[in-house]
Amino acid sequence: MESVLSHVGAGFCNVISPRGVVSTHFKACSFGGVGDGRPRRAVLVKAEAVSINPDIRKSEAKVVDSVVVTELSQPLTAYCRCWRSGTFPLCDGSHVKHNKATGDNVGPLLLKK
Repeated sequence: MESVLSHVGAGFCNVISPRGVVSTHFKACSFGGVGDGRPRRAVLVKAEAVSINPDIRKSEAKVVDSVVVTELSQPLTAYCRCWRSGTFPLCDGSHVKHNKATGDNVGPLLLKK
């Protein structure tokens, strides 16, 4: 399925994805050609509403964790930022598999005592 572009005016375009997500881009799309008759190239930035947290503490309205650094039991503690860790909120290295599968570059938050 393709995204649909619609001209809004003053260089703005709406992008409507197959999932119904609307995002507005400035000068990211074009309608018509350049003065010499050649068509313009358009860059389409596609924004999808994909949840980054698939299953961790979904019963809470917002997942927030606090740590008092002086109370850490180890000199270095790694906290998960990919939401894939089986020991969340602590990092278990799951981001390595996630990064290989998606091309992402997420890593843990390191807290030092």
